[in-house]
Amino acid sequence: MGMVIDFQHTEINCCESRMDILVVHPSLNDRGGSEKVLLSIIESVKEKGHNVTLGTFEKTDWQKAKEFFGEVWKPDAELIHPRMFGTSAYGELLNFHLLLAKVPKKFKKVVIISTTSPWFYCPDAEKAIVYFNCSPVKYGCGFKRAYLIPYNFIQRQLIKKAKNKFFLANSIFSSRAIKSVYGLQPEVVYPPVNLKAFKPSSQKENIIVSVGRYNPSKKFETLILAFSKVDRGRCLIIGSMRDRVSLVYFKKLERLISDLKLRNRVNLIVNCSSDILQRILARAKIYVHCSTYEYFGISIVEAMACGCVPIVYRNGGPYIDIISYNKYGFSFEKVDELANKINLILDENETFKRFSKKAIERSKVFSEDAFKCKLVEIVESW
Repeated sequence: MGMVIDFQHTEINCCESRMDILVVHPSLNDRGGSEKVLLSIIESVKEKGHNVTLGTFEKTDWQKAKEFFGEVWKPDAELIHPRMFGTSAYGELLNFHLLLAKVPKKFKKVVIISTTSPWFYCPDAEKAIVYFNCSPVKYGCGFKRAYLIPYNFIQRQLIKKAKNKFFLANSIFSSRAIKSVYGLQPEVVYPPVNLKAFKPSSQKENIIVSVGRYNPSKKFETLILAFSKVDRGRCLIIGSMRDRVSLVYFKKLERLISDLKLRNRVNLIVNCSSDILQRILARAKIYVHCSTYEYFGISIVEAMACGCVPIVYRNGGPYIDIISYNKYGFSFEKVDELANKINLILDENETFKRFSKKAIERSKVFSEDAFKCKLVEIVESW
């Protein structure tokens, strides 16, 4: 198990320029990739001796965070303003506005917003850093496009008013999407990956792994259908579950596994702890990511650091930023194509070894240290 490090009462020798910094994020209880980024942001600035307050919509369950993420740094305090307008695009716009409207003056020096959209308007902040953990979808037609036209207009107006703001994106893919929708070109700063925690085992097994929230957007059923065409090995799907949407999707996957008679070969694992995840990835040979519109994918890099050969959907950050258009792994679009790639890697040991080595080397590009250095440089460059 990891541990929560509470530095609230620890004496820290720091420079005279200690700042009170507000870090804003919807919730740490979702336990996904964006929450890993948030924890690294908190750790980065606290390591430099700054005081950190977490602004959020709900109180953090730090015990669950410890179990899921391992060792974490807690903020000095939490500023909580419960959601009042739901989780729709327009609801979150209002929720963030109300949260930031209640920011005490002492936090107006630096505000770091870790979120999925430019939901902010903090006019009194001397410096605001917005880190996009995902990017907007540009719908060409239909109801979703009509629904988002006013929303995107509001966001563009807020961006025009922004002064002394630093916009960062988690991938080239996200940066391009943000530019196409908002006319804004964020600097790309790749998410932090704790490479020290993920190492390959000397004994690799025919295990295929996929990690993510139990949410329809993750397309785990694609992997299950492909694995039904693979005659060896085991498939482990590791996901976090929090709400009814997750539960309904989980049960759908269970029914599919049963219908395909794969109960002895496919396992669904819920809310896996960090140490168990590390042990599974260390032994696995293949990591599959099926989401068709993924912004980055921290779990992919964690698996690559363990020597897993990545197979990702041919779109998004995993394809463009992580495997660099098939240079460091494989990609697919159809179920049969995914099944063929899995069989290829399991059948040809030399292919596995070559791409496993490439994956380990590529993972080093996305180190936590690189992320921390860049973030602190921006925070302290005022």
